[in-house]
Amino acid sequence: MPLAGQTLHLVGRLHGLTRRRLEQLARARGCKLAARPGPRVTMVAFGHSAVAQALDDGRIRLPPALPAKATLISENVLRRLLGLLDPPPAVERNLGQAEIERLAGLSPNVVSCLVLFDVLEPVDDRFGYRDLVAAREAARLLKRGVALSDVLEAAIALRRRGSHLAEARLTEGPSGALVRDIAGQLAELSGQLTMRLERTARSLDDLLVDAEQAEHTGDLSAAESLYTTAMRADSGDPVLPFNLGNVFQAQGRVTEAKIAWQIAVARDPAFAEAWYNLAMAAEDDKQADLAIAQYRRAVQAQPDYADAHFNLALLLTRLDRCNEALPAWERVLELEPSARQTGTAQKAIALCRMRIQQERTQTG
Repeated sequence: MPLAGQTLHLVGRLHGLTRRRLEQLARARGCKLAARPGPRVTMVAFGHSAVAQALDDGRIRLPPALPAKATLISENVLRRLLGLLDPPPAVERNLGQAEIERLAGLSPNVVSCLVLFDVLEPVDDRFGYRDLVAAREAARLLKRGVALSDVLEAAIALRRRGSHLAEARLTEGPSGALVRDIAGQLAELSGQLTMRLERTARSLDDLLVDAEQAEHTGDLSAAESLYTTAMRADSGDPVLPFNLGNVFQAQGRVTEAKIAWQIAVARDPAFAEAWYNLAMAAEDDKQADLAIAQYRRAVQAQPDYADAHFNLALLLTRLDRCNEALPAWERVLELEPSARQTGTAQKAIALCRMRIQQERTQTG
């Protein structure tokens, strides 16, 4: 299922990935990312944040105006197509979907929904034993009256903590939220005992949509409040503190912005855009060595990050570190930069080569 030639619409968001980076990755694979659903969409990916679109009978609430033939894929399938996730483990998979439905007592719609949100991960439409165990656990919870969306949220939360629905026994806690039952004691989905899970009135995806809208319209105080609330709800997603840092920067609160971006790279050390913002802030503070180190972290995390390569090369040139600047400028040209950046790079390459030659002449 290659991405080349596809027009992709994402429902929800991808955990830990900015829209800008998603567009870059899709474009590199010959895929167009559609911001809105429409008749040209050929593939629809459901992010894990979109569990609210799952109805209790297993049907999915689809965005309007989508073609009936559009292919539906899960977040993990999309991540694998983008090269962001390893293939599923190589285990024996000898069960078809009909067998999963029969052995777990689930309808075809519910099993398909569990697949769409990566609770079950078939390979070539074949399921393994762990898929069957997870399907049976989902069936047990559904028979007890737990909403399908809550089962999906719990399974996703377990996966983010390195566990799996097949390895956990869940029950409803005093607050009504799903918690783990460990030897008769209630625990968070992380496994920490005696802690209750608070049920939030709004989904994380709703908070982010409202936060991004507030940021776009210039209501920065509302955006700050919403991103802060979202960070409390999800302590792992690096995009949340990154966006909050951008809001702080727009308000002129540079110190708080840097702290937020530092939280982002602590959550994901390969978050190139956060390293880039930190590097620019370090440049503004006249901390050249720190800026160089952070630009290098950005291009290490994202080798095709043209703006980071450009800023790194420019800073090295200004510091007269031409031996380091020259390969950085050459890399800029390899990345097909803008016309302005191309002109600057070509002039800088000539300058660096001249200075390097002068140094060799003087020392020779």
